[in-house]
Amino acid sequence: MKALRSIAAIVIGYAVMVAGAWLGQESVFPGTEYGSPVLELLTVGVMTSVLAGMGGAVTAILAPSRPYLHLLPMAVLISIETVSLYVTGRVAGPLWFELLAGASLIAGTVIGAWVALQARRRVTGNGGQTAAV
Repeated sequence: MKALRSIAAIVIGYAVMVAGAWLGQESVFPGTEYGSPVLELLTVGVMTSVLAGMGGAVTAILAPSRPYLHLLPMAVLISIETVSLYVTGRVAGPLWFELLAGASLIAGTVIGAWVALQARRRVTGNGGQTAAV
């Protein structure tokens, strides 16, 4: 049962992260890519990271224990997708730019998880987790 909850936490959190990243990149600022104005790139990058953080928050809240450990499969999936998009030519930026974009998603999920767990600790007094790592 605990394994199913862990898998569900990862899958649901990843889906929320993907939806948030899509919203930031394709819905709010469609067509932003490497070479776009710097302010637009920074805005999209921060917005995408924040929205991706919702996925990390969902994963951390749903995880039965060790919420940060549940973020590792998400980070691996983000890395695989980033490299795959670059190798297949589906992104326009240089490698460093695309790796930075993937890293910002990973950072967003970790920060989102931390914020969610801190909020839960303030509300419940202990975070409701058996272990914080």
